[in-house]
Amino acid sequence: MSQKKRLIEQKKKKEALKKAQRRQTMIRIAGIAVAIAVVGIIVGALVFDFNKSAEKDLNYSIGLDDNGLIKNVKASKHVKLADLDAINKNAKDYYPSADEEESYINAIVDSYPELFTNKGVEVKEEDIVSLDFVGKVDGKEYEGGSTNGNGTRVTLGAGDLPDGFDEQIIGHKTGETFEISVDYPEEFGNEELAGKTADYEITINGIYLPAEFNDDFVKRNFGSNVANCEEFLEEYRRNYAETAFDNYLKEYVVQESEIKSYPASYLSKVKKFMKAKDYKQYETTNATYQNLYGFNAYDDVYTMRGMSKSEYRQYIREAAGTEAKKNLVMQALYEQYGLNITDEKVKEVTASFGLSSDSQSDVVDRFGENYLKQQTVIKVVNDYLAENFNLDD
Repeated sequence: MSQKKRLIEQKKKKEALKKAQRRQTMIRIAGIAVAIAVVGIIVGALVFDFNKSAEKDLNYSIGLDDNGLIKNVKASKHVKLADLDAINKNAKDYYPSADEEESYINAIVDSYPELFTNKGVEVKEEDIVSLDFVGKVDGKEYEGGSTNGNGTRVTLGAGDLPDGFDEQIIGHKTGETFEISVDYPEEFGNEELAGKTADYEITINGIYLPAEFNDDFVKRNFGSNVANCEEFLEEYRRNYAETAFDNYLKEYVVQESEIKSYPASYLSKVKKFMKAKDYKQYETTNATYQNLYGFNAYDDVYTMRGMSKSEYRQYIREAAGTEAKKNLVMQALYEQYGLNITDEKVKEVTASFGLSSDSQSDVVDRFGENYLKQQTVIKVVNDYLAENFNLDD
């Protein structure tokens, strides 16, 4: 089996494992199936006595120095890096399959339908139509109540329009202009319309239908970039291949590298971290259930994972090795290529960790500067690989 196929098979197995784990989190409450989403990926081994005080020490930066590197560890001494010269760089080997390409074409055609303006065609539920309308309340046009003749695209019956709007349009015909009235409820979000009746003059401009994928379609919608179907598809195939190759490269450098030995102190700290992370998820889930239903979702971390103690121990042992290997390989590459991280790059990575409501300082407080620097090290390595290992034409 080729290296590429082996990595693809390994990825499929990982996805199957994730799906199985999600299924194991399903429980029933009063006959209603309730899904418990296990947030995050468990990336390290645990100490198995489940001492409460240790479990609550969730320190993302544990075992890392101020530069985001594994403390007191020269990673290159522990790793035999993969042979990057052996990577398959043939672009066509990463092209999408015929089925994937067909699905892409269908999606593009659906996204760029053609407007047919033949008059006298009756519109039905689920038709995508172009409408113009002018809305008035007490004889006066209200703000935002008109398309100003520019037309708007809506799917009839899809909930794109206020209640009572679609039903009065269905059955009319293209090219037709008619009037409807809509009664808005008292709690409607627009104060200008809440509790009032609005009168609309509607014009159905036409119906959108799926286009045919041909050179005219490509010129009409993508003419500034490509001239015909073949150029369009070649650009898609190349972009697809580059993304697939980048993903393959990231997996290859880890999967094909070998760990000569694990730093015992580091692995111990990863286990401690994973113990804290797993317990935190267990604690959070039970707190949610107590708040909603008045009882716990799980008796312990083992039942949360849907495993026996021995199964859980084996699962965590393997997960710890996987996470430690990834971090060691990334650091070894960082050392080999003489890379560096900058404050700007750290800020960029930090921003990517935050939610829209999180400030940068909140993210730092949660994850710790050392952990965020480690993630920056990983990004810098992946960026270097993407820049320096490219597909052949």
